[in-house]
Amino acid sequence: MFGFFYVLNRGGWQWGESLAVDHPLYIQATTACLTAIVVTQIANVLACRSFDESVFRLGLISNPLIFVGIAMELLFQLLIVYHPIGNRIFSTAPLTLTVWLVLIPFALLLFAAEEARKAMVRAKLRIAVN
Repeated sequence: MFGFFYVLNRGGWQWGESLAVDHPLYIQATTACLTAIVVTQIANVLACRSFDESVFRLGLISNPLIFVGIAMELLFQLLIVYHPIGNRIFSTAPLTLTVWLVLIPFALLLFAAEEARKAMVRAKLRIAVN
């Protein structure tokens, strides 16, 4: 949702102002929200390959098919965001690079939170074994 409100704010929208669903700024904001979901799910798929093992212990390339899936997901997202047919079918609008960059920290936060959760699980498992 940060991406949604970021785009609205950067576009001059004021809190309480109503925008029609076909307003270009609203369409761009919903596109940012969709893109945020895609970006964070990339971090999620990398982080959630194991219930308790760290990604760094598993290795980032231990399952190369994940990267094929990520590449396909990104390609599809780029078509939805930047191709006129994708814009028409999905009611999306092109985003600036800045919007993509603003979304990345949320993916990193999700990744870090999952790694922290796994560390707690491993600690509890060690305590239970001893």
